[in-house]
Amino acid sequence: MIFIVGGFLWAYISLVGMSSGQFIIHFNDIDDITQLGGLNNLVFMGFFGLIIAIMNFAIAVEFDERDPFLGKITGVATLAFGILLFMAFAAILNVN
Repeated sequence: MIFIVGGFLWAYISLVGMSSGQFIIHFNDIDDITQLGGLNNLVFMGFFGLIIAIMNFAIAVEFDERDPFLGKITGVATLAFGILLFMAFAAILNVN
């Protein structure tokens, strides 16, 4: 959850001063810019990622009681999701 909240706050604080309104959300080397969005898209990504991490944490705790292997796999998958979302926020900052 630290990666998700940290990446969101980093992106939000850095981009809130830019009042252009439109930011590059997705960039592809072949197709160039494929998605534009505003701060509401960043807020949605951060909020949705945080909700998913909280739900996965609860699922991992329940799995850990029944089968420790499944609990650890769910925890590692959630950590990987958080790191990838942090990298997505960093990439959005990089292209804007």
